[in-house]
Amino acid sequence: MKAIIRFLKSWLPVIIAVLLLRSFVVEAFMVPTPSMESTIMVGDFLLVNKFIYGIKIPFTNKTLIPVRNPRRGEIIVFRYHLDPEMPEPRKDYIRIFPKALPLLPLYWNKRSNFFTWYTPRNFVKRCIAVAGDTVEIINKKVYINGKMLYEPYVQHIDRRIFLGLNLSPEEFQKEWVNARFIERSDGYMVRDNFGPIVVPEGTVFALGDNRDNSSDGRFFGPIPLEYIRGKPLVIYFSSKAAPNIARIILSPHQINWSRIGMVIR
Repeated sequence: MKAIIRFLKSWLPVIIAVLLLRSFVVEAFMVPTPSMESTIMVGDFLLVNKFIYGIKIPFTNKTLIPVRNPRRGEIIVFRYHLDPEMPEPRKDYIRIFPKALPLLPLYWNKRSNFFTWYTPRNFVKRCIAVAGDTVEIINKKVYINGKMLYEPYVQHIDRRIFLGLNLSPEEFQKEWVNARFIERSDGYMVRDNFGPIVVPEGTVFALGDNRDNSSDGRFFGPIPLEYIRGKPLVIYFSSKAAPNIARIILSPHQINWSRIGMVIR
């Protein structure tokens, strides 16, 4: 018993400090997809400033102390707002730990009779437009409030140009706000010719830098501000073996040393 007390006295302050830092100041994220190449690569591990957009109540999307909103051109990390809070269909899953312990999102799958670890996904994209902005994409070129956006960070890997959808501005806005382009069989057509849309209040519009290979705001709609986690600061680790954690650990020769320490812009 004394050993347990000594352990708690030694490590409890450290654990509390780590949780506070993670909740309010900085958090680590790994990039599993190529949607932000070549600004951010698959396997980059990012340190994210969580304070810059406001202090949130720990483990919730509710802002306790607002600071400022994302600005055009900033890279943001956000919780994917279309992911449910727990695995679906809910009737097939039982939460092992209480909801008050969000760091342990472990469920029992009644169908497979095995454990499932589930958390909503985090995405990283570039904020292109803010509330009230009118956005239109014409033949891969982005226009904000009628002016073409200068985007030196963008890469296009597909020479094809999709012609867009024959919808009225009102229909397009409604379909976009409701994230219908993910569900529609012809939703891919908005990749290169999109809008015009108006970004609703309390949201931002974000795109991937790897513009032809990015599931982003063109398809999943506006991002509510409360889902934004923070702004990436620096790449603290990078591995070509990602996103498989076991491969990363077992493949030190795959480390991208040249990317470690890079400031993200």
